Amino acid sequence: MNWHDWVTLVIMVTVIVVQTIRGSKAAAGLPMFEAAGGVVAAAAATAFSPGLAGMIHVSEYTVTFVLFIAFLAVAFLVAHWLFAMTGLSFQSLDGVFSLFFGLVLAWAVAHMFLRIMIGSAEGESAQAIANSPVAGEVFRFRNWNALLRLLFKAKASDIDPDLG
Repeated sequence: MNWHDWVTLVIMVTVIVVQTIRGSKAAAGLPMFEAAGGVVAAAAATAFSPGLAGMIHVSEYTVTFVLFIAFLAVAFLVAHWLFAMTGLSFQSLDGVFSLFFGLVLAWAVAHMFLRIMIGSAEGESAQAIANSPVAGEVFRFRNWNALLRLLFKAKASDIDPDLG
């Protein structure tokens, strides 16, 4: 494992622990809204950064970083507002759900960290980050994609026996 694997793990463990503690003490609704906001912020920053970077003539990955931070701040404000309005709680399962929602937020934050690192790096160093065990999984979703392919293949073979 390389240093970027360790940094990715530290980011993920820190976010998961913080979100689990917050959700266990208050309610899992806040980590749920924050996780959803983190995923939306990552998707929005990724979608808008190439066009904006071209318009203002700045590095795409600098714009991605700034947009992600800005969208994440807005998402957290909206998450706090939604939680204040709903007070959503899963009662005795708040800790378990907070752990899961913390994992979702941690994955989004770590993915954006790696996207910016890989985009800023050049040549072999970018390939080394993308091909490393932990960082590569967080960045490329290898196992998740393999699982989905397997499930879709199983579903397709249930529908049409000739596909299996």
